[in-house]
Amino acid sequence: MSGPLAGLTVLEVCDELGQFAGKLLADLGAEVTKIEPPDGSSARRVGPFVKDIPGPNRSLNFWYNNTNKRSAVLDLEGSEADREAFRALASTADVVLEDRAPGALASLGLSPESLRAANPGLVVCSITPFGQTGPWAGWKSSDMVGLALGGPMMMNGYDPEDAPGAPPIRGHGDQGYNTACHYAAHGILAALFHRHTTGEGQLIDCSMHEALSCTTEVGMPYWLYARQDVIRQTGRHAAAQRTEPWLFQSKDGRHLILYGVGRDNDSWRRLKPWWQSHGFGLQFDEPRFDAPIARQPGRGSPEAAEIMAEMGRFIAATGADEVYRGGQERDQAWGIVRAPDETLQDPHFHDRGHFVGVTGEGVEEPALMPGAPYIFSATPWELRRPAPRLSEHTEEVRAEAARAAKS
Repeated sequence: MSGPLAGLTVLEVCDELGQFAGKLLADLGAEVTKIEPPDGSSARRVGPFVKDIPGPNRSLNFWYNNTNKRSAVLDLEGSEADREAFRALASTADVVLEDRAPGALASLGLSPESLRAANPGLVVCSITPFGQTGPWAGWKSSDMVGLALGGPMMMNGYDPEDAPGAPPIRGHGDQGYNTACHYAAHGILAALFHRHTTGEGQLIDCSMHEALSCTTEVGMPYWLYARQDVIRQTGRHAAAQRTEPWLFQSKDGRHLILYGVGRDNDSWRRLKPWWQSHGFGLQFDEPRFDAPIARQPGRGSPEAAEIMAEMGRFIAATGADEVYRGGQERDQAWGIVRAPDETLQDPHFHDRGHFVGVTGEGVEEPALMPGAPYIFSATPWELRRPAPRLSEHTEEVRAEAARAAKS
């Protein structure tokens, strides 16, 4: 077994909300056992599915979020014997990670307090939509509702000229769930560090609502300090006032994001000749463009607006790759807006071994998915096993529970 968390044992009782936190720990080497009801986690019913055929072992979403885990079926709601098995497993575990409604496990005789009474070093992390306490604690939510109530959705949308009257837009890809899971994983690691120095475990109450309220970027500060609501904008940060566009379409129909144009004199001196050699920005030699603050987008200067408008004309007459590579050669943080197939073909990812192949029901050849988001020199990230089939490891996990009960 490899990874910086090798030797750590985790019991996961999670569906869509909390499963990514378990993945983060499992992919770092922890032995994460996913405890599922007899009909399987509801996450197994989330598509897309292999060849569009639903099945408990065919969800690609589940495959990604459950790598390196084991699956054991325990009927926690219907079987006292299975609840006792869970207690035995928790008595020797390092972490219990769960995303049930507040009080749900306690109603089964599996409260975090009782689990910790038998194992004082245990870290129990509970991920819920709104936390364990407070007036909203019992409310239902989803990824989309979380993004709405937490604030991030308010800042995603379009300029009026792109989509007149457009409402707030949800960022897709389980961003709400995953944000909560990142905070949960951070909290677990911090609690384990505390245990390492004191021997004491603890309870972690992780609220998706609060995690998302911490990720509203400029929206919260503008309101707290200036009592201003930010404006949604196409392909750039929300702001208290309309800023110059950063998203442009190239001659070959692709889109690019241009960030930070003209912010420093060194890059400005390298950009100007390039544009001017193509017949654009000939007026940029005028003294009014000399000061970086006049050129900086977002400050409302006529020079910045003129620069970005001229950039739009330059890009419309130029191929996307030429603009991207030319900007990068001049130390500009510019990039092409890519489709998934383009990302999969990127040699940079493949040179670093980022994508990994996984197998499963209905797949003849390994399917690619993102692998390690970081590279460890001493404890490498490893795809030890693909996402488990439903109940794949029940027998061995029950044997472990039996041994723990006797110890």
